[in-house]
Amino acid sequence: MMLKNKLLLWSPIITLAVGLLFSLASLPSIHPVPRELPIALVNEDEGAVLPDKSNINMGDQVTAMSKKAFSQKEGQQPVKWVKLNEKNEAMKGMNEREYYGALILPKDFSKKLVSLQTASPSSPKLQILVNQGMNSSASAMASQLLNGVADQINGKVREQIISGLKQKKDPIPIDTVSVLATPIKKETMNVNAFGTHSANGNSPVSLFQPLWMGSLIGAVLLFVVLKKTVFTSRKEKFQFITKQFLVGIFLAALFGWGITWFADGILQLDIPSKMDTAIFLSIAYLSFLLMMLAVVSWIGMKGFPLFALLLFFGAPLLSMAPEIMPEFYQNWIFPWLPMRYMTDGLRDLFFFGNGLSWDHVQVLCGIGITSLVLLLLSALIQNEKQKISADAEEKLSVL
Repeated sequence: MMLKNKLLLWSPIITLAVGLLFSLASLPSIHPVPRELPIALVNEDEGAVLPDKSNINMGDQVTAMSKKAFSQKEGQQPVKWVKLNEKNEAMKGMNEREYYGALILPKDFSKKLVSLQTASPSSPKLQILVNQGMNSSASAMASQLLNGVADQINGKVREQIISGLKQKKDPIPIDTVSVLATPIKKETMNVNAFGTHSANGNSPVSLFQPLWMGSLIGAVLLFVVLKKTVFTSRKEKFQFITKQFLVGIFLAALFGWGITWFADGILQLDIPSKMDTAIFLSIAYLSFLLMMLAVVSWIGMKGFPLFALLLFFGAPLLSMAPEIMPEFYQNWIFPWLPMRYMTDGLRDLFFFGNGLSWDHVQVLCGIGITSLVLLLLSALIQNEKQKISADAEEKLSVL
């Protein structure tokens, strides 16, 4: 009866704590706001010569307009413009995951703008590139921001053209009237597109969760076997850890290939290279497994709930770009998530046309090697403690 009364008294606190826990996990995805989203601004405009023989470069003016397009809020702007000289530089940067998009002003931009006030108008084009594979939500925001900039530029250019035509006091040509509504044409193109069978660009995150849970279950099973095994020497303990490592390699290959087959055959996700994906997932699984074993070897079974919480709080962040997270999560949570190296690697493999390379696995390998060293050290130290305890018991028995 007393137990029931205690549970009744604690139930509001438990309910509130659970509610706060879920709120904290979902907080980053509530009203995400871009902060200094890196976008390339390329001005290739060669300028034009006006009838009075003066030179004009509308590309420079549009560049200045673009940089002033967003009002600064709380010391930060939604876009961080990176000025480049050529479109190729922007493409290279997007392929290297430096920019979420680009605004390109072509070489004939000024010439065509000047032609809008003549009898033979030709509308210039603004090219908008969206780096879709980098992150689905951030790329959508980049597209919206860039289209908003293009619309603002169109409005200001339209005002300038109308003002210039009024000063001339000449009849406005019919062809010119037809282009005044939208003097500058927009051309939008997705770069590193994630395709139609990619869970809307979130296939790397969807593959992470089963692999992380598989690593956790494998670590629990191997740790339980370890705790139930009695060792008479340090050598036996090291031999057992070596066997654990070999079993971990087998589980990693099983899960890596199994998840790849499931994603391709059952979920029908677009996987450019099944071999590269399976090897990468196997390395990620082994790294996470060793990390979990290393932690619990030092702090015991209470370490496993930490990895469950890491999944609970970390998974929502993996589908977000750092630039749209709240500052606390961006600076203090996301950089410490080991699973982000897995999802980043999968993005490269799935959307950027890159094959498996050392760049993809070096951090994961570093996590795995460090964890293995810590695992071996825990065996050494624990064995010393057991030896001291045994010596103490022997002395007490003699006394």
